Amino acid sequence: MNRVALHDTVQRLGIGSALRDPQMDNNPKGERIMKVRKGTVTAVIIACFWLITTPCRGDKGATYVGSAKCKRCHEELYRGWRTTMHPYKFQRATEETVIGDFSKNNRIDINGKPTVMSIKNGLFFITTIGPDGKEHTYKVDYVIGEFWKQLYVTEFPDGSLRILPVMWIVETQRWTIKGKGTSWSKTIYQYACSGCHNTGTQVNFQKASGRFNTKWADLGVGCEACHGPGSKHLTADDAHKSSTIINPAKIPDPRRAVMVCGACHNRGTSTDGKYGYPQGYKPGKILSFNEKPKLFPNGCSKANRQQYVDWKKSGHAKAGVACWDCHYVHRKGEANRYQTKLPGSLLCRSCHTVESKGVHGIHSVNNCVGCHMPPIGKRAVQGDVHSHQFRVISPKESIEAGGIKKQPNSCNACHHHKTDSPKELLKILEKVKAEGKTRQNHY
Repeated sequence: MNRVALHDTVQRLGIGSALRDPQMDNNPKGERIMKVRKGTVTAVIIACFWLITTPCRGDKGATYVGSAKCKRCHEELYRGWRTTMHPYKFQRATEETVIGDFSKNNRIDINGKPTVMSIKNGLFFITTIGPDGKEHTYKVDYVIGEFWKQLYVTEFPDGSLRILPVMWIVETQRWTIKGKGTSWSKTIYQYACSGCHNTGTQVNFQKASGRFNTKWADLGVGCEACHGPGSKHLTADDAHKSSTIINPAKIPDPRRAVMVCGACHNRGTSTDGKYGYPQGYKPGKILSFNEKPKLFPNGCSKANRQQYVDWKKSGHAKAGVACWDCHYVHRKGEANRYQTKLPGSLLCRSCHTVESKGVHGIHSVNNCVGCHMPPIGKRAVQGDVHSHQFRVISPKESIEAGGIKKQPNSCNACHHHKTDSPKELLKILEKVKAEGKTRQNHY
């Protein structure tokens, strides 16, 4: 609702005349009537303000159309989005998308029994123990990810998708077992993952036939995952283009806005417990989700896709700093793999100014990320996930928790020699704090 529309609403509701009624001039009850009408006016103004600040639901009744349709008008944004990681969260298995070694380093034992990866006629297969306890060869139909690790998905005869029990780790260039490796076939991808790795998911389980006929608007994370279904936006005239789509950055409430990211950078189940993602959520709505994060004793995340959980506990959340204030959403990052607007700690220093003294003088003043976003979580290998609480985790927290493995800290994330115990590092840290002097030497 713009100012003109608000003015029209005020006139239609008679607010302008409510405070000035000729009949009240000689009415002994006029003062009481005035108070009542003032209350009505206040309520209406609050209602109008709510209409202004509540995200437009112009996409109500809209359907998903796929990112290719967005390209028609937003080609530059579309091409930029294609350079990000989002489009590649879920892809068909081809020679271009499979990064695991299916020909040489292609065997791993699970509970003493071999699992073997192979290629035949350009198709990929994994031979492993199936749900019946017998060995089967499964065709790899889809892959999940490719930047840190890659998982492999096969389609069962009933149309359900199952994630096979091995995954390829990019950093080590080795195969590893997913979970325990034995109960892999129990998890159905459509219920556990599809709402976040795909866009516009329609699970379409048909009870009568016992089959899945799942459809997607985009295989990966497309435009409509963040902007909502776009069919109405696609056909709207110029006057209604902006009111038929959601722009998260223009949602007035930063917490509600960041829920768009938090819907998937999160861990838990839908409110009914059936899905591993917030089924039914659309950008602009309030996120309802049963969060079940994996946390260290101090409340920091120990696993990937929990940035939203961390962010809510941070000073950034309190100040209204949103994800896209630091990260690009429609293009690659600057000299990094995290889509940040500036590389490393230069991004932090674009807002924060510190002097090279005290604790900020122990190392180069440029290393904000190393201490305030320590790499303590695990996606593929330990330490490949940075904390998003944006605070220093003291060695004292490791000592109180019973060791580094139980509770990592910022200092030991880099200092991991035998002499660099949390106890010794805490002594150095406390000494520097007490002195409060500039420190140039590296401990």
